[in-house]
Amino acid sequence: MSLPGLVLRNLIFYRKKSLPVILLCGLILLLPAASFLLVHRITLLADQPLAALNTEIILQRDSGAKDAATVKTRGLVEPFNLHHFDKKDTNSRLQAINGIHLVSTALILWQFDPQNTLTVVGLDPADPPVGLRKIEGLLMQGGRFFSGTAADEVILERHFAKLFGHKPGGRFPLAGRDLAIVGLVDFTEQSNLSNAAVFLPYDTALALAGIKEHVVNQVFITLASSTTVPAVSREVARAFPDFSLISRDSLYKNLSALNRLIYQGGHLLVGLVIPLAILLLFWVLKIHQLEFTGQIDILRTLGWPRADLRRWLAMDLGYLLAGGLVITTILSVIIHFLLLPQLRIAPLLNQGFQL
Repeated sequence: MSLPGLVLRNLIFYRKKSLPVILLCGLILLLPAASFLLVHRITLLADQPLAALNTEIILQRDSGAKDAATVKTRGLVEPFNLHHFDKKDTNSRLQAINGIHLVSTALILWQFDPQNTLTVVGLDPADPPVGLRKIEGLLMQGGRFFSGTAADEVILERHFAKLFGHKPGGRFPLAGRDLAIVGLVDFTEQSNLSNAAVFLPYDTALALAGIKEHVVNQVFITLASSTTVPAVSREVARAFPDFSLISRDSLYKNLSALNRLIYQGGHLLVGLVIPLAILLLFWVLKIHQLEFTGQIDILRTLGWPRADLRRWLAMDLGYLLAGGLVITTILSVIIHFLLLPQLRIAPLLNQGFQL
């Protein structure tokens, strides 16, 4: 019998000693694997709102109280927590900042109704597919984007349309006007930023809301490189001092204290766990070798060459580590597909922002 076969048969014969070692190796190797999976999932969930909108920064003016006389609750109205600003001026000021790649705008509106309060978004067909403007690429089969910026057309979110029985080709009443339903959009990302039910051409939204100026209340910005987010954010903040910025740096502040720590220092945590796991693994395998020192001495007495003894030890440890890796892989798959997805619905993550 070959040497690998002898080593394997020896481990099987002493399985009451070798199986606990394999299990311990698997659990020790699971420490860095599980740490990485947890950090990666929390970071992914924290970044998901901006990732779903395909943007790096959201710019809006939500500070300061509105004049009570301007606040309306009838018809299509601007959200109470948002102040509109000039669309053209904002675009030109942003384009002057180095590092900004694409910019799109949105006019967010509300319609209050005792039976169905709506979030309505006006989008400019001329804007690039960034932020909510990317719905053109998320249209369901058979739908189309707006034919013009002042068209009497509407796109509905799929779940909303299904709930109220709306279909493409039908009509949708809004603010006293009958609009043609030209498509349904399916937000497969399940982002909590994608909860708007109705999308309109920009000029149509202005007209329905009774707004005379070309204004918007939200801007979505992508950068030439994600590494420049802090620098560009500082420049945008200087150019728009009374505005607020939503970026990955600000989104993480809405996480729980535990998840904020993991989001900021998660990879450091993984880096600390790895050497700890190596030390524990070395300690377990060293104890295992001491258990079988007598066998090695017998083989040495029988005249086994020193090279074969080294190969025996290497194969012995190799089989144990391979068995541990199998256990680690199985447990990692269970954690990744069964346990970590529950973080999406658990109160562990509180992203705290929605349109």
